[in-house]
Amino acid sequence: MSSMRAAMRGWRRARKADMLPSLSDDEIEERYFLRGRMEILHVLNELIHYREPVTVYFNGGHDFFQTTLLEARADTVVFDLSGDPEANRRLPVSTSCVFVSHLNGIRVQFSGSQPGRISWGGSDAFHVPLPERVMRVQRRESYRILLPVAKPLMLKLFAADGSLPGEWPAHDLSVGGVGFTAIGLPALEVGQEIGRMQLALPWQILIDCAAQVRHVTQTSERQDGSRYRVGLSFTDLAPATGVAIQRFITKIEHQRRGLDGGGFS
Repeated sequence: MSSMRAAMRGWRRARKADMLPSLSDDEIEERYFLRGRMEILHVLNELIHYREPVTVYFNGGHDFFQTTLLEARADTVVFDLSGDPEANRRLPVSTSCVFVSHLNGIRVQFSGSQPGRISWGGSDAFHVPLPERVMRVQRRESYRILLPVAKPLMLKLFAADGSLPGEWPAHDLSVGGVGFTAIGLPALEVGQEIGRMQLALPWQILIDCAAQVRHVTQTSERQDGSRYRVGLSFTDLAPATGVAIQRFITKIEHQRRGLDGGGFS
């Protein structure tokens, strides 16, 4: 019986390893990014058809508002104004912005440049050039890995004035977000917007973006204080950084499976 249990444990480990990502750079591009104009227009017009809410982040992620796409054509994406006149004034001053939405459970994200005003259907609207690519990340494809404990990677959260109120050891990472561990209840609430966070990964990868608090969960109680796990979702992650995170995850999994002998550098 003991040999049977050992065999079953080995089979489960092998099955788990089979499900871990093993993607080349080309496969990452193919899986997560649309580049063809017709494919991009199809996704954007699906967002329009179903009137999916779209969040526009600008000013380095410090400002955002919710909108809907109005039209996507060969060279332009048109979207509705904000209900906030101040946001409508500030967006055209920005040189770039990031659009984030969800379609059938899949996160859709793309960047826009030089947002400007336009007259559309007799009303004012905004427009940006049609993006060259659109990133799609399905929840089940957002592989989450545990990060090193012995030499933790430190996550920094910045206040609105740019000061650094806290730095915590990162616990896990996916393309969609990061988790960290805190001793004592952190001064964070579910749904809270974080204007800026930073996490430096090995191989010169820097995650520097806005985030949102998704959960604050107590995990244990100890004499030196209760442990909490905090989960953040990235809200204005640059597409190139998303690709870099996926490559990092793939490399770490290869190392843990003995497929890559290289260590952190």
